[in-house]
Amino acid sequence: MAVYQEVAQTLEQEIRRNLSCGDYLPSEAELAKRFSINRHTLRRAVDQLVDAGMLLRQRGKGTLVVEHSVQYNIGARARFSESLEAMGRAPHAEVIGRRVLVADERLSISSGIPAGTPILQVDTLRSMDGRPVNLISHYLRREAFPGLETSYQGGSLHAHIENSHGVKLLRQQALIGTTLPSQREAELLQYPRHMPLLVVKSNNVRAGTSEVLEYSVSRGRGDSFEFRIQPRITDLPTGEPTP
Repeated sequence: MAVYQEVAQTLEQEIRRNLSCGDYLPSEAELAKRFSINRHTLRRAVDQLVDAGMLLRQRGKGTLVVEHSVQYNIGARARFSESLEAMGRAPHAEVIGRRVLVADERLSISSGIPAGTPILQVDTLRSMDGRPVNLISHYLRREAFPGLETSYQGGSLHAHIENSHGVKLLRQQALIGTTLPSQREAELLQYPRHMPLLVVKSNNVRAGTSEVLEYSVSRGRGDSFEFRIQPRITDLPTGEPTP
């Protein structure tokens, strides 16, 4: 990897952790001195982040941090609230709807929950630093979480389930895709209807078993998230090359 690429990578990580939209980078002279490189190499590193849409050069003012997406880990136990708090962001989850239904064949095929099972659907609107960024529909086996329809009022749903019901949920698998928002989704997320949402459909099981207790459908603003997927390369047979 070239020196300017290494510097760009370091700057990107620091911007995501420590800076917000509207902040300015230190001057080119300060950064070049810090990384022990010449200003031409530093400019190449900054150019890479400008091209990626993370930075904007403003003549006479400096280099501005513009809106950038948050990297969100797609793992077995990743939680929206915990993940954002670890990045120094302020998450908020609001319940915007709930209803009781019975799993039909379509839901059963998607979730792995048997058709005919009583389901509690909870819809939440998630915000980051006061800005709506994500809608999640949770489909939970109702008999596994008695009283959940009244006890859960917001915040991390999985943390509430673990604390109130003693059940730890883990993501067994996830399907990632895109869709255009409906009128209601666009209004709730304050997002243009012509821009795609990132969709993650997850099957969540009781820890230590293969029993699916929750199926969730998350619709996130495409300008707010990047999903990080880290394959478990230790599971590959010895000698098999990694993809």
